[in-house]
Amino acid sequence: MLIVSGTAKFKSAEEMDRLMEVGQRMVEATRQEPGCLDYGFARDISDDCTLRIYEVWVDDVALEDHFKTPHMKEFTAALGGAKVTFVSLKSYKVSDVRDMM
Repeated sequence: MLIVSGTAKFKSAEEMDRLMEVGQRMVEATRQEPGCLDYGFARDISDDCTLRIYEVWVDDVALEDHFKTPHMKEFTAALGGAKVTFVSLKSYKVSDVRDMM
């Protein structure tokens, strides 16, 4: 299993709002992809210019296939013109999962 977690900070809340429509389409389409176990974006509760990214994939192949999709290309193009001040995105290979609640 692969977990992708990240943060993107935008110059303004309005800049993030501008991307939310294409972001919504991205989330909905990605959740239908084979190998996607979870996928979502969330606005940070303490900073409305910060977007949190969380993804869970069955493996590297599923994630690589995701990067080739039309909705990923559309989202990447929209991000290309965005006023982003910081981005960090990391992937973690998970070998063990346990329920905590």
